[in-house]
Amino acid sequence: MRVALLLIIFFGLQSQLNAGGIKGRISTAKGEALAYAGVAVKGTSNGTMANEEGEYEFALAPGSYEIVFQFLGFKSISKNITVGSDFTEMNVVLEEQALNLREATIGKGKEDPAYSIMRRAIAKARFHQLQLRGYTAKVYSRSTALPTKIPYLVERRLKKEGVQEGKAILNESVAEIRYRRPASYTQKIVSTRNSLDNSIPSPNEYILASLYSPEIAGTISPLSPKAFAYYRFEYEGYFEDQGQLVNKIKVIPRAYGEGVFKGSLFILEDRWAIHSYDLQTTTSGLNISAKQIFSPVQNVWIPVNQQFRINGSYLGFAGEFKYLVSLTYQKLDVDPGLKEDIVITDHKKENVAKDASRKENLEKLIQDQKQFSTKNFRKLTKAYEKEQKKERKIEGSSDRLVRQDSIIIDSMANKRDTTYWQALRPIPLTKSEVTSYVLQDSIKVVKDSIREKRKPDSLAFRPLHLVTGNTYALGNRKTFYFKSPLLSISYNTVEGNAINILTEWEKKWGKSYRFNISPLVRYSFGRKRVYGNLTTNIGNNKWNLMLSGGEMASQINNNNPIPPLPNSIGARFFDRNLMKLYQKQYGRAEFSLSNIADVLSFNAGLEFEHRKELFNQESARPIFFWSQYYYTPNRPENRELQNTGFPIHNATILDLTATVRPWRRYLIRNGEKRYLRSKGPSFSMNYKTGLGFAGDVDYSMLQGSIRQNLSLGPRSNLEYYVNGGGFLDTKQMYFPDYRHFMGNEFFFQYAYPPDQFRMLQYYRYSTSSWFFQAHAIWTSQRFALTRIEALRITGISETLQLHYLRVPTIRNYTEAVYGIDDILRIIRLEAVAQFHGSHFKGMGWRVGTSIKFGR
Repeated sequence: MRVALLLIIFFGLQSQLNAGGIKGRISTAKGEALAYAGVAVKGTSNGTMANEEGEYEFALAPGSYEIVFQFLGFKSISKNITVGSDFTEMNVVLEEQALNLREATIGKGKEDPAYSIMRRAIAKARFHQLQLRGYTAKVYSRSTALPTKIPYLVERRLKKEGVQEGKAILNESVAEIRYRRPASYTQKIVSTRNSLDNSIPSPNEYILASLYSPEIAGTISPLSPKAFAYYRFEYEGYFEDQGQLVNKIKVIPRAYGEGVFKGSLFILEDRWAIHSYDLQTTTSGLNISAKQIFSPVQNVWIPVNQQFRINGSYLGFAGEFKYLVSLTYQKLDVDPGLKEDIVITDHKKENVAKDASRKENLEKLIQDQKQFSTKNFRKLTKAYEKEQKKERKIEGSSDRLVRQDSIIIDSMANKRDTTYWQALRPIPLTKSEVTSYVLQDSIKVVKDSIREKRKPDSLAFRPLHLVTGNTYALGNRKTFYFKSPLLSISYNTVEGNAINILTEWEKKWGKSYRFNISPLVRYSFGRKRVYGNLTTNIGNNKWNLMLSGGEMASQINNNNPIPPLPNSIGARFFDRNLMKLYQKQYGRAEFSLSNIADVLSFNAGLEFEHRKELFNQESARPIFFWSQYYYTPNRPENRELQNTGFPIHNATILDLTATVRPWRRYLIRNGEKRYLRSKGPSFSMNYKTGLGFAGDVDYSMLQGSIRQNLSLGPRSNLEYYVNGGGFLDTKQMYFPDYRHFMGNEFFFQYAYPPDQFRMLQYYRYSTSSWFFQAHAIWTSQRFALTRIEALRITGISETLQLHYLRVPTIRNYTEAVYGIDDILRIIRLEAVAQFHGSHFKGMGWRVGTSIKFGR
């Protein structure tokens, strides 16, 4: 989930099982609870957090300790204690932290001193990440969800599962984490428990991010090198904590919305490291806040606990989600070459006597030179990181590898009893959380008794499935899918009303092997006949073999530019029969190889078709008679070919495609590669030929494509697609063999591939000669309407689009589009200007949705 990727910065656990320790309540001078206050042994990461009611319980072995109590905005206090064999009650009152103000001595001029502090902190951000070569840690995390609104249609069903308005849903997990620089994580889920169903382990997918990173799941960090383009900063004062001066910096986004934070960042003087932060952001209309406290361990300030909160509403659901993390480092490996005893000067404020060369070794420079400018230190850190990558490459690690994870689930993870959790849990449960577990136990008893009387839900057929469809688990990694025929009813002027019955049986084995078989039966009421096809696939994540055959009424453009629903609406209500069909009896074999050397994919298809032209049904009628519309023949109009009809004939077609993604990267999870979206462009080459010796068509076509989805920032994205080519020979071909384009003549669309035009006629400019098309879509959340913050934070975005086509029959066809996406989170609205050459041809409107219908 995008929200989890954005905010789960570090995870932690306190697992002291000793009988002794301290417990109590942390509050303000007015007696108000300080929820999630930090409690730690000074100089270590051994600590815990208070719960929402300010109550804490900290297990410690017998001995003497100095305990630090922390809460953002309040003075930290230390207390010396002696722990015996029993728990000692220690209630703590924290006072609000007063900020001291000082004159701006960092440089001259009117610039806010926050900017000089931030330049230094940004310069050292990557340095602080590189300081830790590795660690092992124990993690305790707890999430609590509180639904406040549930849609009526699902309310009864969710209630049976234990999900009710006003009832907390609780999840706890215990894990052990091992980290090695630069991004290798091994995680063992020791135990997990939740208040809904404890039969299956539900470990979090730990994605360890850091505020020191330039971006966190697409959100710009205030410590990013690009931060000044997205944020303003204000100096609010300083205070002292654990012998260190701490600067409070107000983080102000230049335009608040998705992809940026707002709030407070606390920076340690001289170290220019994070002391703590209290930040907020938004995504999809949800409000998110995150707090994290760092503490010094082995002279390095590292995170020891975190909390974040999400609240708002989405698609009829509303509620609040809270996540708590307590962390204990057991082994901390600090890079001895990257020590803190250096001075970073602001290159805009002060001159450095000697500016080091970026070619020199950073570790040696730190030993020989104690003073660096912010600008030069960033360069040196990058050079150091490059040297580390070269060393890993020599050791055999690929530079395409971004991250390596290993997640192991203990066989006892979901079987720990209540006694185990009471001894292990470092953060006491609140009253509502205790109630949640009590509710779980009562629901579980009811569920168990019901399960004894009936077969599992995954195998049970219900009449409702005739409307919704369903996937049935058959055991041993086998599934059976049934699609509701009611969702596949469609209408076109060739078949009349038609209905599909689609099922799929699938078997999986090994890590990624799969085999499926999918029969489809279609009945045309207009043609009064049954036909269909059978498709089967076998393969894994590296290769796949597909075999398919049968008889279908297929679109002349096999890329299917007209979805069934818009065509049915157009034909029934607006006299617009947009879909043009022909009958084919066919057999197809397709073999694909993926991720060859991580960058190359290859696809080969061989298809035989027996083709027959189809015509409109004489009985085809719309529901309403609209005088301005009429049914057009099933034979499309085309500028190149006066008559697009064709006789009955056979075609054998070979289709070869190679795609190269030179900049592709991947992560490894439990030994399996998972490829990430490439930041660079991908290049494809396609060769298609009709084999004259095996049929009645004889031609060849070659085309190439370039495609890229480029992030321009947290609220800006550019996707482009360029395609061009031509026919090498056309000895014998029919209209289905022409190069068709993804046109659109209907006002409503719910699927927009990157090469989709908005107003182009489907077949008018199809060609048997050369062609060139280009598509560019720029998406922004700060363009015109989205400059208004109240609109921007709802999650809407604006698009500017350009769609261009050049073929022999029209040299310059262009569409300029302005769109608004995610209105009410599901609606897309577009205004389209159409040009032929330099001549304006008219305006059009398009309405769509990003929701996918069916399977």
